[in-house]
Amino acid sequence: MKTTKYLFAGLLMLSVSTQSFAQDAKKVDELTKIIAENKNNPAATKAVVKNYMKLNKKDAVAVAALGKAFLNLDDMTNATEYANLAIKANKHHAAGYLLRGDIAVAKDNGGEAATWYQNAMLMAPNTPEGYIKYARIYQKVDAEGAVATLEKLRTIDPNYLVDAEIGYMYSKNGQLQKAVEAYDKVRNIESMENYMISDYASSSMILGQTEKSLKVALAGVNKAPRNAGFNRIAFYDYTDLKDYDNALLFANNLFNNSDSVKVLPSDYKYYAHALKGAGRHEEAIQNFLKVYELDNNEKEALKLVSDVYREQKDYPKALEYYNQYFNAVSPKRASDFTALARIYMDQAENATDDAGKKEALLNADKVYSDLAEAMPNNLDYATYNRAHVYYMLNPDMKIGAAKPYYEKYAELLEAKTERSNAENSTLAEAYNYLAVHYIQNNNVQMAKVYAAKLQELRPDDDTAAKILSIK
Repeated sequence: MKTTKYLFAGLLMLSVSTQSFAQDAKKVDELTKIIAENKNNPAATKAVVKNYMKLNKKDAVAVAALGKAFLNLDDMTNATEYANLAIKANKHHAAGYLLRGDIAVAKDNGGEAATWYQNAMLMAPNTPEGYIKYARIYQKVDAEGAVATLEKLRTIDPNYLVDAEIGYMYSKNGQLQKAVEAYDKVRNIESMENYMISDYASSSMILGQTEKSLKVALAGVNKAPRNAGFNRIAFYDYTDLKDYDNALLFANNLFNNSDSVKVLPSDYKYYAHALKGAGRHEEAIQNFLKVYELDNNEKEALKLVSDVYREQKDYPKALEYYNQYFNAVSPKRASDFTALARIYMDQAENATDDAGKKEALLNADKVYSDLAEAMPNNLDYATYNRAHVYYMLNPDMKIGAAKPYYEKYAELLEAKTERSNAENSTLAEAYNYLAVHYIQNNNVQMAKVYAAKLQELRPDDDTAAKILSIK
């Protein structure tokens, strides 16, 4: 009995506050909570709903709010019943029609939803929600027709933010460029609803319009300083713009000065990038590792840890974490092999003894060899880089440590019917090496073969001209 009285008191309080069409989301949530908490007591629910309806049966908004609460609980039967009762209470009010449309959306029936939203427009032509919801559904079929529907709102209320509604509609259907173009027409960003400001900023960010995204996000922060979404976007944008001081300021706002914040793995990733940019390497490493700890699918975080150590020239640690990434990622890309090889090459360049340099270069060579075997389409790229490795091992062109790889590279590129300018440049490099190697070994005939090929690619090349002039 006490439970029934408690629920009735709650619903009575709500019945007083559901008189505006907006069906305030907070009040609907409270209705939902009251019904959900009593789901195991059907008799009590029936009693309080009966009393609620006794107080509100002629109020279409209040009845629809009850139906919306049932819809929130996936109770389509009761949701539909109270949507129909809302229509019966006032057929010239949009509330019931909109709820029927929302129910159809929940059932993934766009056609039926559009019909109910259209009914809302016809029966309550001065209610914006009907136009908005109809347009958002209809946009998937006819975007221009949906925009025309929203434009009718200007005749209802010249001050209505039609462009913001058009922007949000386009965004929800994946047309981000058109969304941003529509949002751009809104003169006062802060006049939009918070979710629209957030959508405007995030859409701009996705499109790579970082400075615009930041401007919008900062307008949002000015309107709602403790809004986690606005602080997050500003934090991300400042990081992408490499303004690390402000990035860290807004990171602090997100983590410590925002309401109802749920920290995401991407927050730690951006925080790590900002810390890295600010030179706080150890903290950056900790946060990249936090990303991987929260989500083991974020294998890229291990690579980012490796990058920090590589910048610090701590090659053993860089290789430790890169190999963790390399062994975990599947399928591998050619760039994964290349990045590993480059760590070894950097290690070789910074080695303080010949033995360390040689070991690092041979490790790099092994990576390029593995790349050629794993991805034959990259054989020419791998072979060219192996030539570089062996040149670093022994730059004496007379000995020709790189000769087998430059010969193979030349053979591979000569077999191509078409070559890019970049390929012609690297092929000329190979010809130059081979021509010099042969002339230093007194094999003028072979030197001239490669000098002629070099001259064909580089008509003004001095080395080619000198070798070809030998009698």
